[in-house]
Amino acid sequence: MQIGSEVAIHARGDGGSVGEAVGTGKIIHPQVVQVAPPLDAELSRVARQAGEFVIVTPEGNHEVFRIRPGLVGYDEAVEIASREQPGAEFVETQTGIVAFEIKETLGEDDGPVGGDPWICRVICLDFCKSC
Repeated sequence: MQIGSEVAIHARGDGGSVGEAVGTGKIIHPQVVQVAPPLDAELSRVARQAGEFVIVTPEGNHEVFRIRPGLVGYDEAVEIASREQPGAEFVETQTGIVAFEIKETLGEDDGPVGGDPWICRVICLDFCKSC
């Protein structure tokens, strides 16, 4: 899959199986899926656990490791991405960026995956050192 690809978000079913579709998202970093409206708004209002969701791609199913809120608003995230990672696009949102962090790599990216890459200024991920 490529950065910018759309993915399906499903609820986790009984026994860890894939349940019903609950939304969509977009790969914005090799290990990050931005949740698209209206699911992002729900996650902004209601506390949920990462284990309740699974990302479904043509390559397989991927467990959500963490649910992360954006550190900046949509406009600032777009500005940072356009400057630091041309081609990275965010889904427009009214409630703020909500992202699912995935342990395995979903998309291809030429940038660094460790250290403090541009994504750490937008969303605090497990590997970020600055937040």
